[in-house]
Amino acid sequence: MQIRKAYRKRALETHPDKLDPGASKEEKEKAEEEFHKVHEAFETLSDAVKRKAYDLRRNARTDPALISEEAKRRINERKEWARIQRQESEKRMLRFNAQIEREKRAQEEALEKMKREAEMVTDLLQQMYQSNPEFAARREAALKRREERERERSGAAFNRSQPQPTQS
Repeated sequence: MQIRKAYRKRALETHPDKLDPGASKEEKEKAEEEFHKVHEAFETLSDAVKRKAYDLRRNARTDPALISEEAKRRINERKEWARIQRQESEKRMLRFNAQIEREKRAQEEALEKMKREAEMVTDLLQQMYQSNPEFAARREAALKRREERERERSGAAFNRSQPQPTQS
């Protein structure tokens, strides 16, 4: 009787329908999960067979004398396996992080090298302009000729794409 009374009280407290209508989906799921736990506990405590099985499982977990040697061996093997897996995972993460750092350094070095080379090219061009003043004029003329050729090509391509008038 005491179990049923406690169950009803707890069920009313945890029932998902008792939540505020504006409750989030997560809150509803949590309340529903809690309600199911309360219901499962009530079923276990109400049924003598389930209650005895629950008590036996609970006592077996806490009483080391009830654990067989084989079970102890398996438990120890699992603990050792978990320890080794954790170490291997840590090693993989360290190797991965080291690889990322190496790639990052290589990228930074390549960027620095590109900057130095760009500065060298700029310096070289400045020296050429200073040693041969007509070099800049020749360069400008070449760029103009190139621009004119490109304009002519794009104009010719435009003319080819236009339908030709037919003579009647």
